[in-house]
Amino acid sequence: MNTADAYTLPVRVLDPEAALATVRGTAVVRLTAWDLALAERLSRHALAHPVRLVPVREDGALTVIGPVLHPRARACAGCAEYQRLATAGGRVPWHSPRLALGGTGTPPLAEAALRLAADLLTAVPPGPQQSAADRHGRDTTGPPGPDPGASGPVAIEDWAVVHVLHGDRYTWSSHRVRPVGGCPVCRPLPDDSPAAARLPAGPRPLPDPSVLRGANTRTTPARLRDALHDERFGPVRRLFRTEDSAFALTTAWVTDGRSLDDGGYGRAGDFESSERVALFESVERFAGMRPTGRRTVLRASYADLVAAGEHAVLDPVRLGLPDPEFDGHPARRTVPYSPDLALDWVYGWSLTEHRAVAVPEHVAYWDVPGPDRPRVVYESSNGCGLGNSPQEAALYGLFEVAERDAFLMAWYARTPLPRVAVPADDPEVTHLADRAVLLRYRLTLLDATNDLGIPAVISLCRYEGSHPGAPRAFLAAGAHHDPRVAIRSAVAEVVTNVQEAARRSAPGGPRDPERLRPMLDRPELVLDLDDHVGLNTLPEAQPRLDFLFTDTPQAPWRERWPGAPEPVTDLTRLLDRTVERLAAEGLEVIAVTQDEPGVRDRLGLHCAKVIVPGTLPMTFGHVNRRTTGLGRLLEVPHRLGRTARPPRHDELPLHPHPFP
Repeated sequence: MNTADAYTLPVRVLDPEAALATVRGTAVVRLTAWDLALAERLSRHALAHPVRLVPVREDGALTVIGPVLHPRARACAGCAEYQRLATAGGRVPWHSPRLALGGTGTPPLAEAALRLAADLLTAVPPGPQQSAADRHGRDTTGPPGPDPGASGPVAIEDWAVVHVLHGDRYTWSSHRVRPVGGCPVCRPLPDDSPAAARLPAGPRPLPDPSVLRGANTRTTPARLRDALHDERFGPVRRLFRTEDSAFALTTAWVTDGRSLDDGGYGRAGDFESSERVALFESVERFAGMRPTGRRTVLRASYADLVAAGEHAVLDPVRLGLPDPEFDGHPARRTVPYSPDLALDWVYGWSLTEHRAVAVPEHVAYWDVPGPDRPRVVYESSNGCGLGNSPQEAALYGLFEVAERDAFLMAWYARTPLPRVAVPADDPEVTHLADRAVLLRYRLTLLDATNDLGIPAVISLCRYEGSHPGAPRAFLAAGAHHDPRVAIRSAVAEVVTNVQEAARRSAPGGPRDPERLRPMLDRPELVLDLDDHVGLNTLPEAQPRLDFLFTDTPQAPWRERWPGAPEPVTDLTRLLDRTVERLAAEGLEVIAVTQDEPGVRDRLGLHCAKVIVPGTLPMTFGHVNRRTTGLGRLLEVPHRLGRTARPPRHDELPLHPHPFP
């Protein structure tokens, strides 16, 4: 049925039923009331027939045009709409199959919408080897070919064009949509398998023994922004700067379908550098939320998997289950664990045992949606790492595990730590220490390195001014092969929190003292990061922090970590040595590959979740705390000489932690 009305167009305009009956030719498909199932049907039909269709659909005052659907389409209408709705930030139930959309459109723009659709149909598709930057005349800054820090083939551009008419503003915008792994129509995921879990073991030589990050010419600031940022379709939906921070601070919110604004944060001396860091972190956050590279297919109980004996299985008990003190609490996000409880599992690679091992999906990915996927432990992005190779991603994920484990071990066991002198020869650190002094805070550094052997630092800023309502203390941490990098990371984090203290602690703000004070006696009210940090800034909470300010001996960092950092000529060898050292302490290192295929192939970036059973996991929301069954919390501080004897678990005060 032709519905072109009075418009004279070079192509047919069909309703959905007529389009689904069309088996050849080109047409614009006009949708007024529709749902995601219809978008998928149209996409499947176009993939299966020699047709070129452009859907034009309404959603409130918006009119969305494209992408072009055909047998070799780079993206389909289904995944384009899933991304667009997810980018709305949780304002629509984007996962619901019952979601119906429609709208009035904007009648004066109706002809413009159809003509834009006709233009998409008649446009000559770009050549497959031509990059997006080349097509748009932008600076490509470097060769597009492979580089030492990337793996996989040279990326063939897989973006599709979508136009959006804004009826409330009488404007239109063009967007590039790239399919994200997992679209059931155009990018179905391969099944997860033990073979797919293997982490490459080849050498990763480093040209500079003092720099662990490999080279990657694909990740210039311009290329990262070009590949990742789109306000309507993501995966980074918003990119903005904060100019009143201790650093040039850039935030990159990701497309995740939640009402919570979350993503990557970059701090650097200039905004171009901080934007690059924020975009890197946004990739890590996005890839770590849910599987985008392989489809989870294994569902069984731990008991059944062990009985089958087909492969190694991680016992959830080794991870530290939620403390029973808060069993049944309405704020708890987990269900009681039983070996007979059916869970979803994915395959990771044991770097210790050199074999595949099944781990609970919600341990490997921190935001897998769905009420039918029970969680037995609360997991955050703890242990997620990003790198220019799989080994680099795993190594940095391991550094993060060490950082959080060192911090929580010191906090929960309440152990005084040796002090580290603020390095006077590091301009970045001394500048930040001076910034803290101007704000009336004194910077203290502590050596929190434990049995993992990875240099770990806790930074503290304590208020020394006279304002009675000022936040009293902030803490942060860092861990790295190079103690100087760990120090810089910890100091940057803590001074940034000091800088933001006045704004966040204002009445009505996320760290309003009046809102936080009831949490002193009712820790179960501590639900999120701001609660954890803010509670421990209260004057009344300071006795809980006094053990960290014990007058322990102070020494320069070179004396605290003699011989560090050891020069590194091969990244894989450093990873192997670190894994071997942890194995000597009875700890297994498991890495789950989290690569999003498009980001990996276009930018050469890899993601991994590192799991070290027995280490202390970072949790937020005090009722989600996991300390029971983790013997290292009781044993290691005593072995390191920090406590006179191994304490019993019921002797630990276990106050809500202040980790930011």
